[in-house]
Amino acid sequence: MVTGATGMVGARLVYDLLQQGHKVRALFRNRERIKQFRTNISYYTTFADEFSKQVEWVETDILDYPSLFETLQDIDFVYHCAAMVSFKYSERNAMFETNIRGTANLVNTCLEMGVKKMCHVSSIAALGRTEDGEWITEETAWIPEKKHSGYSISKFHSEMEIWRGIHEGLEAVIVNPSVILGPGDWDNGSPVFFKQIHRGMPFYTRGGTGFVDVRDVTKAMLLLTSSSNWEKTKNNRFLINSTNHSYHHLFASIAEALHVKPPRIRVTKPMMEIAWRLALIGGLITGKDPLVTRDSVQGACKRTYFDGAKISRLFGFEYRPFDESINYIAGIFRGTLPQKKG
Repeated sequence: MVTGATGMVGARLVYDLLQQGHKVRALFRNRERIKQFRTNISYYTTFADEFSKQVEWVETDILDYPSLFETLQDIDFVYHCAAMVSFKYSERNAMFETNIRGTANLVNTCLEMGVKKMCHVSSIAALGRTEDGEWITEETAWIPEKKHSGYSISKFHSEMEIWRGIHEGLEAVIVNPSVILGPGDWDNGSPVFFKQIHRGMPFYTRGGTGFVDVRDVTKAMLLLTSSSNWEKTKNNRFLINSTNHSYHHLFASIAEALHVKPPRIRVTKPMMEIAWRLALIGGLITGKDPLVTRDSVQGACKRTYFDGAKISRLFGFEYRPFDESINYIAGIFRGTLPQKKG
Protein backbone atom coordinates (compact mmCIF):
# COMPACT_ATOMS: atom_id res chain seq x y z
CA MET A 1 0.00 0.00 0.00
CA VAL A 2 1.19 3.48 -0.84
CA THR A 3 0.03 6.64 0.94
CA GLY A 4 0.60 9.92 -0.86
CA ALA A 5 0.48 8.02 -4.17
CA THR A 6 -0.76 11.02 -6.12
CA GLY A 7 2.23 13.22 -5.20
CA MET A 8 5.54 13.49 -7.01
CA VAL A 9 7.34 10.82 -4.96
CA GLY A 10 4.34 8.54 -4.50
CA ALA A 11 3.45 8.51 -8.19
CA ARG A 12 6.98 7.63 -9.25
CA LEU A 13 7.10 4.93 -6.55
CA VAL A 14 3.83 3.39 -7.77
CA TYR A 15 5.21 3.45 -11.31
CA ASP A 16 8.37 1.63 -10.18
CA LEU A 17 6.43 -0.92 -8.11
CA LEU A 18 4.13 -1.76 -11.02
CA GLN A 19 7.14 -2.06 -13.31
CA GLN A 20 8.50 -4.70 -10.92
CA GLY A 21 5.22 -6.63 -11.01
CA HIS A 22 3.91 -5.72 -7.55
CA LYS A 23 0.22 -5.31 -6.79
CA VAL A 24 -0.39 -1.79 -5.45
CA ARG A 25 -3.19 -0.35 -3.35
CA ALA A 26 -3.12 3.45 -3.21
CA LEU A 27 -4.97 5.93 -1.02
CA PHE A 28 -6.59 9.08 -2.36
CA ARG A 29 -8.69 11.83 -0.79
CA ASN A 30 -10.62 13.03 -3.85
CA ARG A 31 -10.93 12.12 -7.53
CA GLU A 32 -9.04 15.21 -8.65
CA ARG A 33 -5.89 13.80 -7.08
CA ILE A 34 -6.09 10.73 -9.35
CA LYS A 35 -5.93 13.12 -12.30
CA GLN A 36 -2.71 14.52 -10.85
CA PHE A 37 -1.41 10.96 -10.51
CA ARG A 38 -2.04 10.34 -14.22
CA THR A 39 -0.29 13.62 -15.04
CA ASN A 40 2.71 12.68 -12.90
CA ILE A 41 2.88 9.19 -14.42
CA SER A 42 2.64 10.64 -17.95
CA TYR A 43 6.10 12.16 -17.45
CA TYR A 44 7.52 8.62 -17.44
CA THR A 45 5.27 6.67 -19.80
CA THR A 46 2.78 7.14 -22.64
CA PHE A 47 0.56 4.53 -20.97
CA ALA A 48 -0.51 6.61 -17.97
CA ASP A 49 -4.15 5.45 -18.09
CA GLU A 50 -3.12 1.79 -18.23
CA PHE A 51 -0.86 2.23 -15.21
CA SER A 52 -3.62 4.00 -13.30
CA LYS A 53 -6.04 1.14 -14.00
CA GLN A 54 -3.57 -1.36 -12.52
CA VAL A 55 -3.73 0.43 -9.16
CA GLU A 56 -6.35 -0.53 -6.59
CA TRP A 57 -7.56 2.93 -5.56
CA VAL A 58 -9.11 3.39 -2.11
CA GLU A 59 -10.71 6.68 -1.10
CA THR A 60 -9.76 7.40 2.50
CA ASP A 61 -7.73 9.70 4.71
CA ILE A 62 -4.97 8.68 7.12
CA LEU A 63 -6.67 10.94 9.68
CA ASP A 64 -9.74 8.67 9.49
CA TYR A 65 -8.42 6.01 11.85
CA PRO A 66 -11.31 3.49 11.60
CA SER A 67 -11.15 3.44 7.79
CA LEU A 68 -7.52 2.35 7.83
CA PHE A 69 -8.38 -1.10 9.20
CA GLU A 70 -10.25 -2.06 6.04
CA THR A 71 -7.64 -0.35 3.88
CA LEU A 72 -4.83 -2.47 5.34
CA GLN A 73 -6.57 -5.80 4.78
CA ASP A 74 -4.22 -8.26 3.00
CA ILE A 75 -1.36 -5.73 2.85
CA ASP A 76 2.22 -6.97 3.25
CA PHE A 77 4.16 -3.71 3.04
CA VAL A 78 3.31 -0.02 3.53
CA TYR A 79 5.14 2.85 1.85
CA HIS A 80 4.19 6.00 3.72
CA CYS A 81 4.77 8.93 1.35
CA ALA A 82 1.88 11.17 2.42
CA ALA A 83 2.78 14.45 4.09
CA MET A 84 1.77 18.07 4.12
CA VAL A 85 4.40 20.71 3.38
CA SER A 86 3.63 24.30 4.32
CA PHE A 87 5.36 27.34 5.77
CA LYS A 88 2.08 29.22 6.28
CA TYR A 89 1.16 30.00 9.87
CA SER A 90 -2.53 29.37 9.18
CA GLU A 91 -1.81 25.80 8.02
CA ARG A 92 0.53 24.76 10.82
CA ASN A 93 -2.09 22.93 12.89
CA ALA A 94 -3.40 21.09 9.83
CA MET A 95 0.15 20.11 8.94
CA PHE A 96 0.77 18.77 12.46
CA GLU A 97 -2.44 16.75 12.25
CA THR A 98 -1.60 15.23 8.87
CA ASN A 99 2.08 14.56 9.46
CA ILE A 100 2.05 13.51 13.12
CA ARG A 101 -1.40 12.13 13.92
CA GLY A 102 -1.76 10.64 10.44
CA THR A 103 1.51 8.75 10.85
CA ALA A 104 0.53 7.63 14.36
CA ASN A 105 -2.77 6.31 12.99
CA LEU A 106 -0.97 4.36 10.30
CA VAL A 107 1.58 2.90 12.73
CA ASN A 108 -1.12 1.87 15.19
CA THR A 109 -3.24 0.24 12.49
CA CYS A 110 -0.25 -1.66 11.11
CA LEU A 111 0.54 -3.00 14.59
CA GLU A 112 -3.06 -4.04 15.22
CA MET A 113 -3.50 -5.59 11.77
CA GLY A 114 -0.19 -7.43 11.85
CA VAL A 115 1.34 -5.48 8.96
CA LYS A 116 4.96 -5.66 10.07
CA LYS A 117 6.88 -3.81 7.35
CA MET A 118 6.94 -0.13 6.44
CA CYS A 119 9.07 2.38 4.58
CA HIS A 120 8.57 5.92 5.86
CA VAL A 121 9.47 8.92 3.72
CA SER A 122 10.74 11.45 6.21
CA SER A 123 12.89 14.46 5.31
CA ILE A 124 16.20 16.15 5.99
CA ALA A 125 13.99 18.58 7.92
CA ALA A 126 13.65 15.88 10.61
CA LEU A 127 17.41 15.72 11.15
CA GLY A 128 19.42 17.83 13.54
CA ARG A 129 21.00 21.15 12.61
CA THR A 130 24.64 22.17 12.55
CA GLU A 131 26.49 25.43 12.34
CA ASP A 132 26.47 27.09 8.93
CA GLY A 133 28.65 25.04 6.58
CA GLU A 134 28.98 21.89 8.72
CA TRP A 135 27.88 18.51 7.36
CA ILE A 136 24.72 16.72 8.49
CA THR A 137 24.46 12.92 8.58
CA GLU A 138 21.93 10.36 9.82
CA GLU A 139 23.56 10.67 13.25
CA THR A 140 23.21 14.44 13.66
CA ALA A 141 21.16 14.88 16.82
CA TRP A 142 17.98 16.91 16.93
CA ILE A 143 18.30 19.75 19.45
CA PRO A 144 14.87 20.97 20.62
CA GLU A 145 16.25 24.31 21.79
CA LYS A 146 17.33 25.30 18.28
CA LYS A 147 14.90 27.19 16.05
CA HIS A 148 13.02 24.82 13.77
CA SER A 149 10.34 25.49 11.18
CA GLY A 150 6.85 24.15 11.73
CA TYR A 151 7.44 21.68 8.91
CA SER A 152 10.65 20.42 10.56
CA ILE A 153 8.86 19.93 13.87
CA SER A 154 6.04 18.02 12.18
CA LYS A 155 8.45 15.71 10.33
CA PHE A 156 10.58 15.10 13.43
CA HIS A 157 7.57 14.08 15.50
CA SER A 158 6.08 11.99 12.70
CA GLU A 159 9.40 10.14 12.53
CA MET A 160 9.20 9.64 16.30
CA GLU A 161 5.93 7.77 15.71
CA ILE A 162 7.82 5.38 13.42
CA TRP A 163 10.53 4.80 16.04
CA ARG A 164 7.81 4.20 18.62
CA GLY A 165 6.24 1.66 16.29
CA ILE A 166 9.61 -0.08 15.90
CA HIS A 167 9.87 -0.44 19.69
CA GLU A 168 6.37 -1.97 19.66
CA GLY A 169 7.18 -4.58 17.01
CA LEU A 170 7.02 -2.79 13.65
CA GLU A 171 9.86 -3.32 11.17
CA ALA A 172 10.56 -0.10 9.30
CA VAL A 173 13.16 1.76 7.32
CA ILE A 174 13.21 5.56 7.20
CA VAL A 175 14.50 7.59 4.27
CA ASN A 176 15.39 11.26 4.72
CA PRO A 177 15.55 12.81 1.25
CA SER A 178 16.98 16.26 0.69
CA VAL A 179 15.16 18.68 -1.67
CA ILE A 180 13.59 16.33 -4.22
CA LEU A 181 13.91 17.41 -7.84
CA GLY A 182 11.43 16.03 -10.34
CA PRO A 183 8.51 16.76 -12.63
CA GLY A 184 5.10 17.15 -11.06
CA ASP A 185 2.64 19.88 -10.16
CA TRP A 186 4.45 22.97 -11.49
CA ASP A 187 2.69 25.14 -8.88
CA ASN A 188 3.94 23.21 -5.84
CA GLY A 189 7.17 21.92 -4.36
CA SER A 190 10.46 21.99 -6.24
CA PRO A 191 8.78 21.94 -9.70
CA VAL A 192 7.68 25.52 -9.02
CA PHE A 193 11.34 26.60 -9.38
CA PHE A 194 11.19 25.78 -13.08
CA LYS A 195 7.99 27.72 -13.59
CA GLN A 196 9.19 30.78 -11.66
CA ILE A 197 12.56 30.93 -13.38
CA HIS A 198 10.95 30.49 -16.79
CA ARG A 199 8.71 33.46 -16.03
CA GLY A 200 11.70 35.48 -14.87
CA MET A 201 13.11 35.57 -11.35
CA PRO A 202 15.89 38.14 -10.82
CA PHE A 203 16.58 37.42 -7.12
CA TYR A 204 18.55 34.79 -5.24
CA THR A 205 19.82 34.31 -1.65
CA ARG A 206 23.16 33.10 -0.29
CA GLY A 207 21.69 29.89 1.12
CA GLY A 208 22.11 26.36 -0.14
CA THR A 209 21.09 22.80 0.60
CA GLY A 210 21.10 19.22 -0.68
CA PHE A 211 19.29 17.96 -3.77
CA VAL A 212 18.29 14.55 -5.10
CA ASP A 213 16.40 13.28 -8.15
CA VAL A 214 12.96 11.81 -7.41
CA ARG A 215 13.93 8.74 -9.46
CA ASP A 216 16.86 8.20 -7.10
CA VAL A 217 14.60 8.53 -4.06
CA THR A 218 12.26 5.77 -5.23
CA LYS A 219 15.17 3.65 -6.49
CA ALA A 220 16.71 3.91 -3.02
CA MET A 221 13.41 2.99 -1.37
CA LEU A 222 13.06 -0.15 -3.49
CA LEU A 223 16.68 -1.10 -2.85
CA LEU A 224 16.31 -0.69 0.90
CA THR A 225 13.02 -2.59 1.06
CA SER A 226 14.03 -5.49 -1.17
CA SER A 227 13.80 -8.90 0.48
CA SER A 228 17.53 -9.46 -0.03
CA ASN A 229 18.45 -6.26 1.87
CA TRP A 230 15.68 -6.01 4.45
CA GLU A 231 17.55 -7.62 7.33
CA LYS A 232 20.35 -5.07 6.86
CA THR A 233 18.14 -2.02 6.43
CA LYS A 234 15.18 -2.49 8.75
CA ASN A 235 14.99 -0.23 11.79
CA ASN A 236 17.52 2.18 10.30
CA ARG A 237 17.41 5.55 8.57
CA PHE A 238 19.14 6.60 5.38
CA LEU A 239 19.82 10.17 4.31
CA ILE A 240 19.20 10.32 0.54
CA ASN A 241 21.16 13.17 -1.01
CA SER A 242 22.98 13.38 -4.32
CA THR A 243 24.77 16.71 -4.06
CA ASN A 244 24.88 20.06 -2.26
CA HIS A 245 24.59 23.38 -4.08
CA SER A 246 23.76 27.00 -3.42
CA TYR A 247 20.33 28.22 -4.50
CA HIS A 248 22.12 30.53 -6.91
CA HIS A 249 23.73 27.53 -8.61
CA LEU A 250 20.38 25.71 -8.71
CA PHE A 251 18.58 28.66 -10.24
CA ALA A 252 21.37 29.38 -12.72
CA SER A 253 21.40 25.73 -13.81
CA ILE A 254 17.63 25.73 -14.32
CA ALA A 255 17.82 29.02 -16.24
CA GLU A 256 20.52 27.61 -18.52
CA ALA A 257 18.47 24.47 -19.17
CA LEU A 258 15.39 26.58 -19.95
CA HIS A 259 17.38 29.09 -22.07
CA VAL A 260 16.31 32.09 -19.98
CA LYS A 261 18.16 34.70 -17.93
CA PRO A 262 19.45 33.54 -14.53
CA PRO A 263 18.85 35.45 -11.28
CA ARG A 264 21.30 38.33 -10.93
CA ILE A 265 20.38 40.21 -7.74
CA ARG A 266 21.49 38.75 -4.41
CA VAL A 267 19.07 39.37 -1.56
CA THR A 268 20.84 39.63 1.81
CA LYS A 269 19.57 38.17 5.07
CA PRO A 270 18.84 41.64 6.59
CA MET A 271 16.72 42.42 3.54
CA MET A 272 14.86 39.11 3.95
CA GLU A 273 14.35 39.76 7.67
CA ILE A 274 12.70 43.07 6.81
CA ALA A 275 10.67 41.40 4.05
CA TRP A 276 9.06 38.75 6.24
CA ARG A 277 8.13 41.33 8.89
CA LEU A 278 6.54 43.59 6.29
CA ALA A 279 4.78 40.58 4.78
CA LEU A 280 3.46 39.65 8.22
CA ILE A 281 2.07 43.15 8.74
CA GLY A 282 0.56 43.08 5.27
CA GLY A 283 -1.06 39.75 6.01
CA LEU A 284 -2.59 41.06 9.21
CA ILE A 285 -4.09 43.96 7.27
CA THR A 286 -5.37 41.96 4.28
CA GLY A 287 -6.19 38.73 6.11
CA LYS A 288 -4.12 36.75 3.61
CA ASP A 289 -1.18 34.48 4.33
CA PRO A 290 2.15 36.27 3.77
CA LEU A 291 4.20 35.05 0.80
CA VAL A 292 7.41 35.36 2.85
CA THR A 293 7.59 33.95 6.39
CA ARG A 294 10.24 33.68 9.08
CA ASP A 295 10.49 29.93 8.41
CA SER A 296 11.03 30.37 4.68
CA VAL A 297 13.63 33.11 5.25
CA GLN A 298 15.53 30.87 7.68
CA GLY A 299 15.85 28.16 5.05
CA ALA A 300 16.65 30.51 2.17
CA CYS A 301 19.56 32.20 3.93
CA LYS A 302 21.37 29.24 5.47
CA ARG A 303 23.86 27.03 3.66
CA THR A 304 23.60 23.41 4.81
CA TYR A 305 25.50 20.35 3.62
CA PHE A 306 24.12 16.81 3.73
CA ASP A 307 26.02 13.52 3.49
CA GLY A 308 24.03 10.93 1.52
CA ALA A 309 26.87 8.43 1.18
CA LYS A 310 25.70 5.81 3.70
CA ILE A 311 23.52 3.97 1.17
CA SER A 312 26.37 4.12 -1.35
CA ARG A 313 28.89 2.68 1.11
CA LEU A 314 26.62 -0.21 2.12
CA PHE A 315 25.01 -1.08 -1.21
CA GLY A 316 27.02 0.60 -3.97
CA PHE A 317 24.12 2.93 -4.71
CA GLU A 318 24.85 5.52 -7.42
CA TYR A 319 23.09 8.88 -7.69
CA ARG A 320 22.32 10.60 -10.98
CA PRO A 321 24.42 13.68 -11.77
CA PHE A 322 22.79 16.97 -10.76
CA ASP A 323 23.01 18.50 -14.26
CA GLU A 324 21.41 15.42 -15.78
CA SER A 325 18.43 15.80 -13.44
CA ILE A 326 18.04 19.51 -14.16
CA ASN A 327 18.16 19.01 -17.93
CA TYR A 328 15.74 16.09 -17.73
CA ILE A 329 13.15 18.04 -15.73
CA ALA A 330 13.61 21.18 -17.84
CA GLY A 331 12.94 19.14 -20.97
CA ILE A 332 9.69 17.85 -19.49
CA PHE A 333 8.69 21.35 -18.38
CA ARG A 334 9.32 22.79 -21.84
CA GLY A 335 7.09 20.06 -23.23
CA THR A 336 4.20 21.24 -21.02
CA LEU A 337 4.39 24.85 -22.30
CA PRO A 338 1.86 26.00 -24.90
CA GLN A 339 3.34 26.24 -28.36
CA LYS A 340 4.02 29.77 -29.61
CA LYS A 341 2.07 30.88 -32.65
CA GLY A 342 3.64 32.38 -35.75
